[in-house]
Amino acid sequence: MQATRVLAAIALVALAGVTLCAAAEERAHLLIQKSILTNRPFAGKDCPIRYRIFNVGSSAAYDVKFEDEWSTEEFEIISGLSSGTWSTIAPGANISHIVILKAYTYGYKSSGPAKVTYKHAPEDDEVQVAHSNDLGLLPVLSAKDDDKLSSPHLAEWFSFLMMAFALVAAPIALFKPSTPGSDDKKKK
Repeated sequence: MQATRVLAAIALVALAGVTLCAAAEERAHLLIQKSILTNRPFAGKDCPIRYRIFNVGSSAAYDVKFEDEWSTEEFEIISGLSSGTWSTIAPGANISHIVILKAYTYGYKSSGPAKVTYKHAPEDDEVQVAHSNDLGLLPVLSAKDDDKLSSPHLAEWFSFLMMAFALVAAPIALFKPSTPGSDDKKKK
């Protein structure tokens, strides 16, 4: 009887602890992903950057502020904003934000992580901070490289077809089939 009461008390304390932990975990948790939407960025051409903010927590995130910094010496913002605010992001929801940049020159360009700040409750004073992944050094190619990669290479294809034709035509031209009357002329 005494052992049963002790086990019941331990089970009750454990249940209360699990309930408190579950209540403490009912918070917003934001993840941010930063990605470049083109395979090869070129100098002087549009380069779209996508930011995706995911709320993987079990409650809404409030007063969400997003900001990212791009060097004004290396990039020009063509479209979109490098910052944004949202009053709330529901649990399980996500937000996409796109900025279109244009690199002034070619070379390796630096990119740091974006930052998102948010609160667990509208009246909460504690601000949570989340950072995105870092794209690292972006290899921006020159306009000359763009021309090389996107040209139809007609001269190269023409050379290839001529050489392939020569490989096929040479044996055909050298092959001389024997005619039935040619053997009789050789015997006389």
